[in-house]
Order: sequence, then structure tokens, then C-alpha cells
Amino acid sequence: MTETFPLMGARAVVLATADETHGAWEQFELRLGPGARSPRHTIAGDKLFHVVDGTVTVLVGEQERSVSDGPVFVPAGTAHCYRNDSGADARMVVTVTGRGQIDFLRGMSRLTADGPPDQAALAEHTAAHGVTLLPPSS
Repeated sequence: MTETFPLMGARAVVLATADETHGAWEQFELRLGPGARSPRHTIAGDKLFHVVDGTVTVLVGEQERSVSDGPVFVPAGTAHCYRNDSGADARMVVTVTGRGQIDFLRGMSRLTADGPPDQAALAEHTAAHGVTLLPPSS
């Protein structure tokens, strides 16, 4: 059975875990409702967003673009975020090198299930997974 879980206005669907890829990569689908977004952040692995349905605005470094079909590459350590401000549902498949991104997202689902997370728990969770949350881009 496919694992799915809520994630800050989105639904994550696990497609491949690091255990299944010998630690090389993980892959999941994000089903983004209108207004769904991620905070600006960095991670230790490379990331590839592939928008397969709808339109998603993706910020990589200081470059922002609206993507309605196709890939967006995010090198390891590069600040990035996404948002669905199209007013319609969108979907993207996300591939991340290495291990730990899916566990990080599972934890974020638990931390945000009842609203904004406790800041101390959030700081501990992000640090444990090599994620750095950043202020919004100006």
C-alpha cells in the first residue's frame, strides 16, 4: 500500500525510499492545493522538482519562475521553496539524493498537524535532518 500523509496544505505520496534505492535517492509526489507552500530552506542533497500537473512557482537561489510542465533542479545547499498560487490544484514529483528527506517530511507532517509547530521542536527536527529554514526572500 502506498504511504501518504498531509504536509502543510499538500499531500505527500511516497514513491521510493532510500531503503529501496540502496541509499542513493528518495522520491515522492506532492499534491498541492491552492495556497500550499514550503518555507524557504536548504538541504544537504540535490533535489529535482518535476511539475506534472498545474502550475507551481519555484524559487531557487534568487531566481523565481512559474513552472507548468517540467523539471527544476536545486543543487545541494541552495536556498529554495515552492508555492501554488495558481488557484488550482497542482502536482509535482520530487527526487532527492541521499537519505532522510522522507523522514523529515513525515516529521513535519506530525509537527504541523494541529497548526503552527512548537518552535523548539521545529528547530530540533530540522537540525536532526540537515535542513536549514531561512527567512522569506525579499
